[in-house]
Amino acid sequence: MREAEHKFVIEGSRAVESALTAGLELEAIYFERSSNELATKVLDLADQIGYRSYEVLPGTLERAADSVSPQSIVAIASYVDVEIGNLEPESYVVVMAGVRDPGNAGTIIRTSLAAGASAVILCDQCVDIYNPKTVRSSAGALFTIPIAVADSFSEVHRFLKSKGYVVVGTSSHAKTSYWELDLTGKVAVVLGNEGSGLNVSYSELVDNSITIPIDPRAESLNVGVAGSVLMFEAMRQRLNSGR
Repeated sequence: MREAEHKFVIEGSRAVESALTAGLELEAIYFERSSNELATKVLDLADQIGYRSYEVLPGTLERAADSVSPQSIVAIASYVDVEIGNLEPESYVVVMAGVRDPGNAGTIIRTSLAAGASAVILCDQCVDIYNPKTVRSSAGALFTIPIAVADSFSEVHRFLKSKGYVVVGTSSHAKTSYWELDLTGKVAVVLGNEGSGLNVSYSELVDNSITIPIDPRAESLNVGVAGSVLMFEAMRQRLNSGR
């Protein structure tokens, strides 16, 4: 149903407020009567913009929503991703190749916006970005940062090279630490699957591979954490270089 109609559900007052603020096209807003001040504020904002909100019976949203905590407001919105060829990235780009956990994907999208990335691209059977948990964990960033979904990493690679990007892979076996590589130019940082990392077949396609040194007693970093470390390093370098 979701894929056929290109619509998805936004749950919760803060998420709906973020969607409204970002100018997202909403099909409908449903709410249950609540004393929550934020919910009232969101409904007032929707009314100011020109959206009509529909009140539903108590318990309706709890039965229909995905989250464990009952929500007093949900909205139906149109898909926000664009065709990869329509992206016009201006700074560094974050690529998720095979990230399967919706919470990790949402965290990476959220951090991409916070750390100044210009776009996020998903490929290689990544999790659905409209999974309710991904939408929630993105904390509104899904509605703001440009996002594209592609079938294969090869397609993403061709696009990035056509735009003059250096493609940087992440690997625990790489010899270059992340702070040693210049991330101030047109760089695409590629994050792989939670369990298996970046597909070994991509090694010939990436221009550089970097690693995050960790205490040898630790097995690995969560991909959301690893991505955050790399993204804020890119931001730090850019701020220091004035780019």
